[in-house]
Amino acid sequence: MAFPETNIELQLPYRKHLKVGDIFRLRYPGERYFLGQVSSLNAKAGGFDDCILINIFEFEHSTPMQISSLPSLELLIAPLYINRLGFSRGYMPVIGNAPVKKTSSEYCYFDVLYKKYLDSEGNEIAGPKGLVGSWGLSNYLVIDDLISEKLGLPIKG
Repeated sequence: MAFPETNIELQLPYRKHLKVGDIFRLRYPGERYFLGQVSSLNAKAGGFDDCILINIFEFEHSTPMQISSLPSLELLIAPLYINRLGFSRGYMPVIGNAPVKKTSSEYCYFDVLYKKYLDSEGNEIAGPKGLVGSWGLSNYLVIDDLISEKLGLPIKG
């Protein structure tokens, strides 16, 4: 079965049980690597239960390093609520585990259905703050579009 075309490069499938604190790697063309971390396995957003909440960090490196701690807590994009597809298909292999620390980036979410901005707990706020994410379930294709836009790469698919 062929997967949709993405700028995220295929690595190794990860089919083990995820744990809070798992650190994963995203690989982009030109040896560009980004790290992310699982911060919750039972998050709720946009009417979906048991979402995986992830952070993707702004730090970019040019080698597929193994890590024991995260080099930065600044976010590249707002935290996302995702399913397991990116892990099981091989786009987001887990390379380590570290305690989850509070990010230093400001962010909020936009609820497309109700046309309002929400904080990380789902409470309505007056307007956007910092990075703006989508209040609902996403997947690795959404991650790819968001990061590709940041990197100036053409959106695939």
